[in-house]
Amino acid sequence: MVFISIVCALVVGATFTGGLGTVLPIMQVLINGDTMEDWVNRKIVEKRLDVRLADESNEVRLSRIPVKGPLANRTVGAGQVMMLAGDAGGRGSGSRLLRVLADPDRSSAHLLINGSQAVDLPLGPVPNYLILAHDVAGSLPGDPVKSIAVVLAFLVALAVFGNVVRFFQEYLSQKASVLAVRDIRLQLYDHSLHLHLSYYGQRGTSDVTSRLTQDAQGLQDGLKQILGSSIQEPIKVAMAFSLALWTSWQLTVFIILFAPVMGLLIKKFGKKIRRAARAALENSSTMLGQIEGSLGGIRVVKAANAERFERRRFRSILGSLVTQYLRIASMEAFNTPVIELLALVVVCCIVLGASYLVIVAQTLSPSEFFLVMACLMGMGESLRKISKINNLLQKSNAAAARLFEVMGEPPERARLGRQTQHDRPRKILPPIQREIRFEKVTFTYAGGENPAVLDVSLFVPKGQSVAVVGRNGSGKTTLLSLLLRFYEPQEGRILIDGLDIRQVTLTSLRKQIGLVTQDSVIFPGTIADNIAYALPGVSRESIVAAAKRAFAHEFIMEKSHGYDTVLGEHGGQLSGGQKQRLCIARAILRQTPILILDEATSQVDAESEHLIQQAIESLIHERTTFVIAHRFSTILSADRIIVMEKGRIVGSGRHEELLTTSQTYQQLYERQIVAVGNAAP
Repeated sequence: MVFISIVCALVVGATFTGGLGTVLPIMQVLINGDTMEDWVNRKIVEKRLDVRLADESNEVRLSRIPVKGPLANRTVGAGQVMMLAGDAGGRGSGSRLLRVLADPDRSSAHLLINGSQAVDLPLGPVPNYLILAHDVAGSLPGDPVKSIAVVLAFLVALAVFGNVVRFFQEYLSQKASVLAVRDIRLQLYDHSLHLHLSYYGQRGTSDVTSRLTQDAQGLQDGLKQILGSSIQEPIKVAMAFSLALWTSWQLTVFIILFAPVMGLLIKKFGKKIRRAARAALENSSTMLGQIEGSLGGIRVVKAANAERFERRRFRSILGSLVTQYLRIASMEAFNTPVIELLALVVVCCIVLGASYLVIVAQTLSPSEFFLVMACLMGMGESLRKISKINNLLQKSNAAAARLFEVMGEPPERARLGRQTQHDRPRKILPPIQREIRFEKVTFTYAGGENPAVLDVSLFVPKGQSVAVVGRNGSGKTTLLSLLLRFYEPQEGRILIDGLDIRQVTLTSLRKQIGLVTQDSVIFPGTIADNIAYALPGVSRESIVAAAKRAFAHEFIMEKSHGYDTVLGEHGGQLSGGQKQRLCIARAILRQTPILILDEATSQVDAESEHLIQQAIESLIHERTTFVIAHRFSTILSADRIIVMEKGRIVGSGRHEELLTTSQTYQQLYERQIVAVGNAAP
């Protein structure tokens, strides 16, 4: 599509230049009363004899002394009249002479200079493009008005054809840009899904959301211009410049001396606009994060009477964004007048130079001057558009830079068949057969002062359930996040059946682990879609069975459409306990050999927790289970309890044993007993 679009742009440029090219013969006919045939013949004669002829219809007069060509060594001079030997002169003699000298089949001619000096002139070959012009002009009517009418009709037909081609050029360029940005969005979204969790921990999800929406749209606008006007306008400039160069190279060279000044101005404005556009996009990302945070936590905002506080904070962010947009607007508004003023100065200088060529040097005819000026105006209009396009391209450049910043972030995994960071081929992890082992594992978050996990060693046989307890911030969730390879330990290693999990593919590792988090994650779609998330081929019977084991079937059937009930954003029509049970059903359905329950019953009432715990206990001997919980009703059923404090394991054993051997565990237990007692009626 891009290639076809470029070809169409070349055709549009050719039709534009062809339209400009009709200016010269029309001006010649209007000013001198020539026919189109006379004008073409005059150009052929000037080319064959390397002379400049005066613009007169009744006679052929030299306007300057030839320095080369057939007449260079003759005693002829400027202002002398040429005519055919034996011609009586009078009206039409000039046309007859031009017709003879322009005849491509003639190789010589016998002329009289000023009616007395006889000259035998050899005639050189006629270029092919002039032969074509000669044949076309010969077929036009001899009447000047009729010949102009034919040329104008041709001009209209050329414009119609050019506009049809222009439609396809613009459509294809826009289609190509839309599809290109679609591909970039898909790649960026896919890449974002494979980024390390630490990236989102530092920047948040709103930053990537902003880049996927606003920045991608800005890039699309820029690509439309690059594939559309940015191709078309320079082509028109180049072709108009070529026509002007062919008409008068001296005047054209004089014109291009001003090009560097124009280019420097456009470049300077472009840099400033690009920097301002990047700042505006960053502020826009901050604004999106503010909107997501305040509206996502609207209940907390209302309960705290924080509407005014949020409004002030949003106004501050919006003020910074408006400042950047106004800065861009001021530079764009300043850019156009400066360019146009400079263009006026350039035009004045060109007119002055052209006056010298027409009046003094006599190397440029008035009609040719008008053609050069027409080319200049066409070039000026295109350059004006290019200056505006440059501003948009700089904004798109800033957007593209932000997009490819994310694309440049290293993913947490490479595709199958590639090498790891240590250039070792990765293995497929077979289903767990024996044990999971943590060996002296230490991990510190980026920017953290103290390790979140410090020198942890843990052995968990297959089928054993392990409860991990500790105060907030003790490293419980971080420890199990390392098992999922959400993060990589700086020291130590984690083994499954003797295989270091860093040497196996993430896909094969995570296929063996089911996760239920404290925050119930509900995706767009139906209840059945949420239970069977990422399992598109699973049967409805399996979905229902998993829901029943998670004690979710009853409330699901109370919904108007049962399992086909469409859930709103974040499952807003479900209670916290219902959402949590859907997540537990999702983990049950996956039937993974390893199960991690991270505060999975935190939002479930006591009765449901008891029933869910019974369902989980039936899986304990089938799965290796890690349970993070504060409720001891969940902890007591585990085969082993691990107590963590400041990233270390400070206790391990059964409930009764830890009550006597671990002061930390005893304090946690006593606090919950007191809390339960205080909550009792």
